[in-house]
Amino acid sequence: MFQSFLQKTLTSIPKYAAANAIKQNRGPQIHLLAQKLSTEAASPSSNDVGSDQNMRFHHIRPKNHTEGTHKKFISPRKRANIMMNEITQAAKEGAHNPKVHDVAFRVGDSIELTMVSQGGVKSSQLEKIRGVVLGMDKKGLGTGVYLRDVVFGEPVDRKIPLYSPLIKNIKILEKNFVFKGKRKIKRAKLYYLRDRLPQETRVTKY
Repeated sequence: MFQSFLQKTLTSIPKYAAANAIKQNRGPQIHLLAQKLSTEAASPSSNDVGSDQNMRFHHIRPKNHTEGTHKKFISPRKRANIMMNEITQAAKEGAHNPKVHDVAFRVGDSIELTMVSQGGVKSSQLEKIRGVVLGMDKKGLGTGVYLRDVVFGEPVDRKIPLYSPLIKNIKILEKNFVFKGKRKIKRAKLYYLRDRLPQETRVTKY
């Protein structure tokens, strides 16, 4: 009767803990039984290795778990960035002008922009701006180009937003205007030309 009570107790708690408790509080007969149970716990059978009973202290994936049902957490800031990128991309597609955004000019080229001088977007009063491309800022709708020219002996720097509705078209006047095609331009910004002679960046002939 005592052995049946002992076996019921062993099934409710881990075997190694039961063996240690019995070894400390019972007599030599129970001590032999405790040794037997401890050896069985040290060398479990092959059928019990992967069972949930022996791995009760481990994190076990539930049986009804299916792949793909768990959604990955995305922080609010990251979700806002994704949403803002989608809005910016849609706005760029809506404001796309082939005469402006499909022109393949590079840094160091001389270009001519035709834009509205006054009177609004639908105005027919246009002006032409020339200059050497010193650099570009690619920031979505804030994409702009830096132009430098010398007008009446005075250097003039401008930053023109390319997605502005006031710009009608862009025309390339000369490729590699800075070095006249003698060598390749390897910089993304040519701000050092501001410290050079004005004749190096002069595009307008007056």
